[in-house]
Amino acid sequence: MTNPNEFEAPPGRPSSFDEWLQAFKEQASFFTGIKLDVGIPRWKLADVLPVLPVIGAGVGLASGLVFAVVRGVSGPGWLAGVLAVGAAVMITRALHEDGLADTADGLGPHGLEPARRLEIMRDSRNGTFGVLAIALSVLIKVACIAPFGGATGLVVLISAHALSRAVIAYPLLAFGPAQDNGLGARVGKPTDNDVWIAIGIGVALAFLLLLGKGLLVAILAPVAACAAAWGASHWIAKRLGGYTGDTLGAVQQTAEIAFLVVAALFIAR
Repeated sequence: MTNPNEFEAPPGRPSSFDEWLQAFKEQASFFTGIKLDVGIPRWKLADVLPVLPVIGAGVGLASGLVFAVVRGVSGPGWLAGVLAVGAAVMITRALHEDGLADTADGLGPHGLEPARRLEIMRDSRNGTFGVLAIALSVLIKVACIAPFGGATGLVVLISAHALSRAVIAYPLLAFGPAQDNGLGARVGKPTDNDVWIAIGIGVALAFLLLLGKGLLVAILAPVAACAAAWGASHWIAKRLGGYTGDTLGAVQQTAEIAFLVVAALFIAR
């Protein structure tokens, strides 16, 4: 899911603060609508996985601030929830939601061969499964965060966005690309260490932020997100033979929803 432009000669994994900052800018320019002047990308996503939870935390912070501000002026929870979810969609240009919709369209029908499923996913038009997946995703997210107060919603959204982007690293390690073109084929193959470092950063950040809301939820919400990402990755790979750029977005959305559902169930109002 890195920028589809040609890369410069690969310099290897970033080794200095300036190089990591450059890598962060490159991936932030792709994963959000914030366009930074980074020139030709130097690193594939697989080389810089630890930036994923940082980018996610930034998206969650912006979304959470919208939620906290609306709740702070005595706005109803459902309105704050809708605006917060909408803010995240706008910041990311619905990148992951688009992946969820395309994946649902491709994997929803029964009895199709992987090649036909991939063909459906490449179609830019959304079908019934895709529309339903987006609608249910938005409704579940809003329903989960609407009861929270401003401060609680803020920490939950930062945590959910950070960890759900970190777990994108898992299918890159466990599987190969389902096709030899497209964004999924250009991310590269990560090392075990980088994958677990990225996920570890996401888990640690979520745990620490939620710890003030209770030890149980601080443990269960990250576990649920990781388990959902693992299950979705294997289910998708079994049907497609690997991952694509769209399915990475679907994994992110699945993990985010699982995290929010557990948070809604276990955080006291």
